[in-house]
Amino acid sequence: MNNNDYDEIPYTKHIYKQTQPDNLATIAALFGMQPPPVATCRVLELGCASGINLLAMAQAIPQGEFWGIDLSVQQIQEGQANIQQLGLHNITLKQMDIMAMDSDFGQFDYIIVHGVYSWVSPTVRAKILQVCHHQLHPQGVAYVSYNVYPGWHVDTMLRKMVLYHVQQLEKPQEKLAAAKTLLHFLIESIKHKYDTYSLALKKELIRINQLEENYFFHEYLEKYNEAVFFHEFIEQAHQAGLQYLADTKTLFTAIAAFIPQTEILSLNLIEKEQYFDFLHNNSFRETLLCHQAVTLNRDLVPDKINNFYIAAPLKLTTGHLLNNSLNSLETTAKLEPNLSEQFETLSGRMVLSVSSPLLKVICFYLGEIWPQSISFEDLLRRVYELLIKIDKNRYQAILAPPHIQEVKTMLLEFYLKDIVELSSYPPQFTLPISERPLASPIARLQSQRGNQVTNLRYEVFKLNLATRAILKHLDGTHDRNFLVEIMKKNIVEEKLLLYQGEERKALTEIEPSELDSHLSHQIAEILQDLAKKAYLLA
Repeated sequence: MNNNDYDEIPYTKHIYKQTQPDNLATIAALFGMQPPPVATCRVLELGCASGINLLAMAQAIPQGEFWGIDLSVQQIQEGQANIQQLGLHNITLKQMDIMAMDSDFGQFDYIIVHGVYSWVSPTVRAKILQVCHHQLHPQGVAYVSYNVYPGWHVDTMLRKMVLYHVQQLEKPQEKLAAAKTLLHFLIESIKHKYDTYSLALKKELIRINQLEENYFFHEYLEKYNEAVFFHEFIEQAHQAGLQYLADTKTLFTAIAAFIPQTEILSLNLIEKEQYFDFLHNNSFRETLLCHQAVTLNRDLVPDKINNFYIAAPLKLTTGHLLNNSLNSLETTAKLEPNLSEQFETLSGRMVLSVSSPLLKVICFYLGEIWPQSISFEDLLRRVYELLIKIDKNRYQAILAPPHIQEVKTMLLEFYLKDIVELSSYPPQFTLPISERPLASPIARLQSQRGNQVTNLRYEVFKLNLATRAILKHLDGTHDRNFLVEIMKKNIVEEKLLLYQGEERKALTEIEPSELDSHLSHQIAEILQDLAKKAYLLA
């Protein structure tokens, strides 16, 4: 890793939901581990860049302790400035070489290494795994991402092409400019060719030509970017005293569909994962590791659901509950077993058809409270209260052990299919909107810098100018009258151009007596949208 390269062309990292301690702890617990409590976890990120991923953790887990190191002076300084601006006291960023890591840093519950392993020398790769072994809690989890074959073979070819073209250049910006010129030349040269090689090459050239420049440079022009086969990485991890826990990208769902075919070859778990890569041309892995001394239980029994919070983005689309709310489930006929209800995820993907009265109301309830999470115990209690309200005699015994076991089985199955979310430490946000709304500090910071803003569930939404103009002022001290004045100021200064009605009358043309009312209504809609998208804190 070249320090000057990362200072001259900083690598932009983001907030990665898959690396958050809650996600790592949840997966570990499902496999029989006893991961350290997320609420008080100690986390290390190697190659943290400006630390935005760690900042999100530090904001979400105030009793945790977070450390990040990176070689880039510029990015660490940027991260330290952000820490000061956000007022966080549980995070430390240090400019240093990974090779300088030693036992003085102590032990960590979770170690994150995202976008580093493939991009450093073999010596540093060995050190990364050494740190993951020597400084990981006995029941801790390490996350390491890396490029893999066979999918990265084409990228390796393209990387060697651009490296050959820029071999006489030294300055990063010169290399970047020359590489982009080469891509344009190659695309133009084969745009009218339709043989197999040209079509495949054209597809990849167009893809990488559309990458952000900082990403393109560090992926294709850095000194190191060595992909490995999955089984090679696991062997390296094994030599360092670590074992394979899971992979966040192919977790359960992909491999489960592939398992029946593997019986022909009598493959073990690692071989199944490797053959999955062969068949799907996988190019990137996000692997979780733990100590070899840990005894894993990969039998995902339904009773494990007891220990988690549950959330599901379900939307009722057809059936007899369609026009009801939580307070209007009135007639027993609507819950007859022979009457099915259809549910989709919010993305519009049909996921299930349910006929059991208990399962119907559970899915309905989870959809109604989304994006909030609820413990399994509370979920059963609240659904039971709804059913008793409908018909006490009919549903008095609805929570008999066989019915509860059916619910656990369903929820676990839906988790494996990426329909239901499980959490050991659910995100902290609020849906009710206070008189002086408070938004995530990181979201407020990001809203000043661009339209991609991360919420408290670690999801990224593209927010428009009007929403960002409001969001950046939601620090818990401003009421709606203040927000109206902010909107007026932005309109006067022509930073915002808003319209009213189907005739799209510009707000500058509206009578002053109408303007406040219109802006108040619009701000109410913006706040409601921000709440539903999990940007607001209690």
